[in-house]
Amino acid sequence: MLFSPRIGRWLRIALLVAVPLTALVVWLSIQPATRMATPDGDRFFVNSLLYDEFDLSAMALRGLNAVSGRQAGRLSPPEDAYDETFHEKLLTKPPLEKRYFLEYPHAILLLFRSGWWLQPSEAAAAQTGVILDSDYHNLAIFRPHTPEQSVIMRGFVRSSRYYVVVMVICLLALIAVLEWGYGPRARLRGGALMLLLPAAIFFTLNRYDVIPALCTALSFALLGRDRHRASAFALAVGVLFKVYPILFAPFVLRYLWTDRKAAIRWATTFAATGLLAFMPLLFGADLQAVLAPYLYQFSRPPEPSMTIYGCLLPEAAAGGAFGAIFRLGTLGVVTAALLLEPITSIASILRRSAMVLVVFVSLAVFYSPQWILWFAPLLLPLVAQSRRLGWTIGALDAVTYMTFPIWYWLVVPIGYWLLQENGEWNIQLFRGLGGVLRLARFAVCGVLAWQLLNLEWPKLFQHTWLARRVLPALAQLFSRRPM
Repeated sequence: MLFSPRIGRWLRIALLVAVPLTALVVWLSIQPATRMATPDGDRFFVNSLLYDEFDLSAMALRGLNAVSGRQAGRLSPPEDAYDETFHEKLLTKPPLEKRYFLEYPHAILLLFRSGWWLQPSEAAAAQTGVILDSDYHNLAIFRPHTPEQSVIMRGFVRSSRYYVVVMVICLLALIAVLEWGYGPRARLRGGALMLLLPAAIFFTLNRYDVIPALCTALSFALLGRDRHRASAFALAVGVLFKVYPILFAPFVLRYLWTDRKAAIRWATTFAATGLLAFMPLLFGADLQAVLAPYLYQFSRPPEPSMTIYGCLLPEAAAGGAFGAIFRLGTLGVVTAALLLEPITSIASILRRSAMVLVVFVSLAVFYSPQWILWFAPLLLPLVAQSRRLGWTIGALDAVTYMTFPIWYWLVVPIGYWLLQENGEWNIQLFRGLGGVLRLARFAVCGVLAWQLLNLEWPKLFQHTWLARRVLPALAQLFSRRPM
């Protein structure tokens, strides 16, 4: 043995702390001081492997609107405009729209607002009609031309830096919860090293999905220690930030069903906490403002380029009433089927919740690569029970990172640039690579679902030809050690 167990444990802890902090330092060194985007030439190189200005610009813009006291409720995002046009618009003073666009649940506005509370002068300078009603894409790529514009953009930069520091702290907290484990009886502890994989680090820094992931992990850790009310509260808070953790609640209730009082305590606490979603009504918001983010997310138009539609399912299945019924019906049938058998362990909750989550993200009409963080509190504690599952999680992280940012921010832009230099416009090769990555993602998700089924019900497919031949062969692809 190269190191004693004690030294190895301390080295592991040092790695779990050092990698996120190092990524944070590098991220901060990449971002300019008075604009969100890095210089144009850097977009094609290493900066894009760690830094993404767009969603952070959206977060800061929503926070600025909230700080200004405006009402949310606009159901369509502002229109995009070219950089030069946006610069000209900044010289005008158009009236404010009646409402601003908000695609996130109101609870996360507490974080978005606080980024501006720390810099009141920049917040005051940025509260103009053009800024507040702009498309965040404009702000993400805008290059200030005057000192006043530099002050405004410095406010966005500082807010985004504050958000990223909070996200890294939440990632360290998530690592601590996974190391703490999901209870002394559950034997679900560890797996945190997989949070150091590229996609997990990238989307921790550039999105806020690590926060509901932390709430989910904390909920299971408390559930495994029989702290039912605290567990329900933690999961409900996660739902207030992102709706998806509500998918796991039925499996927790199924697990507690043998103790009716515990199940009732959990359910009532979860429901009571969920009512906090309507808290903005007490501070002057109306029902339209409160419901608008949810209405927008549930009615988003199909974006088939990287979804299952047009790949494994026809595009016609994505839109309209049929598409909504198909997705909700499939999700309901899968959830009901997984609830039939009793749930006797936290591990069983994690496996069944992960299966439903696979269905949910696979059937969505848009693709958000930060979903990789949603799986972390469900799958990582299970890695110790199945090394093959660990390889599949690693493959999913790799495919996700190769899709975004590598393919999206590096391959396609460089491809367009090279082809324009050669006087050609055929981009099919680069789009084809995106199609391969899309197929690879669904293949990995299929293997993941099979492994979860096999762990939950080992004898379910034991004697079928599919289980004996095809599925193990696919799983083997992701269980081999790299060359």
